[in-house]
Amino acid sequence: MLIPIGTDAPLYHYPITTIGLIVANVVCFIVTGFGAEESLEPWVLHFGSINPIEWLSTMFAHAGFSHLIGNMFFLWGFGLVIEGKLGWWRMLMLYLAIGISQAALIQLIMLPWDRGGAVGASSAIMGLMAISLVWAPKNELKVFMILFFRVFVFDITIMWYACFYLIWEVISWTLLDDMGMGTSALHLSGALIGFGAGFVYLKKGWVDCENWDLFRVLSGKYGRYADPSTTVSSYANPELMFGKTDVSVKEDVRESNRSKRNSKRLNRINEMIDGGDFIGASEAMLTLSMEDSDSQFDESRLKKLAGGLLRANMPDDAEIYLEEYVERFPDNAAWVRVQLAQVLLVHHKRPSAALTELKQVRVSELTEEQHTTANKIAAAAKKQVNAGVRDAESEW
Repeated sequence: MLIPIGTDAPLYHYPITTIGLIVANVVCFIVTGFGAEESLEPWVLHFGSINPIEWLSTMFAHAGFSHLIGNMFFLWGFGLVIEGKLGWWRMLMLYLAIGISQAALIQLIMLPWDRGGAVGASSAIMGLMAISLVWAPKNELKVFMILFFRVFVFDITIMWYACFYLIWEVISWTLLDDMGMGTSALHLSGALIGFGAGFVYLKKGWVDCENWDLFRVLSGKYGRYADPSTTVSSYANPELMFGKTDVSVKEDVRESNRSKRNSKRLNRINEMIDGGDFIGASEAMLTLSMEDSDSQFDESRLKKLAGGLLRANMPDDAEIYLEEYVERFPDNAAWVRVQLAQVLLVHHKRPSAALTELKQVRVSELTEEQHTTANKIAAAAKKQVNAGVRDAESEW
């Protein structure tokens, strides 16, 4: 058996769903008594009846360690390819749709029979393999196999790998299972549904295979032989790839996806600010800023976060956002400068720096209450300077 352990397919998304499904299957295996027959019985897809609950439960039940381990290796290999293109939630929906559709179809076909059943995730995983064949036939899987007590590790294209297994399943179904409802038939039905799903996603434009899909490969119009409408990443060299420069260039997919993810993270941070979690928002924003320096708050959120941190007695954190506000919005920073002067005076013991900050404040931009506060800060700072207090060394 050729066990997939990795792929060279471009992974534009972390394998959150793939890892989550593996964990879920392991947990369910433990819950069912490590595949014990009596514990497994409620999870089985029974023939001779229609039970929608079983359409889902059968995907997370396995009849032994070897059954589980084999399926999880295959789920990892092909899950990387599919989730790498779709992202976690679209991958999850597709995986569940394949498994549930296949189970429902089998129960419908086997309705006249009242004996037997099926269990395991292999049919849904075969669907993922068929989709990988449609979307990424030229990408490679890193596989290992044990032969005569020796371990061999090598690369093989998804096209050759999938064709090998599909042909083997067809031979097994026709010669060994007499074209009956056995393991091979279950696997082939999952692969058939997966192939159809992969085709629909491709033709509807719901997935970007960058002109390396199965139909491009079979037509010979892929890679350097692609047609003039081919688009490539902005980091690619079209002349090197296609022998010409008149190839349209699109925004790099990874950068685009990263930008979308960071935008969602910034929205969540804004929700934290609206909810009053200023400390959590500050920590999340500092983390995001280290990963993407272009992610920034707008003017109102920046002021709200700084004020919230001051009220939460977090002057060090507040100072970061006060200084950022002054730098980015100097024309509207009068009150922010007053707050920054207060932090410099009270927290950092730097009266001269506080007075320097206040000198840049236009009094006309302050309310009467803010003007009173600024005067109090200025008086306290001058008093310390006159008493011989020197600015403490900056902590930054």
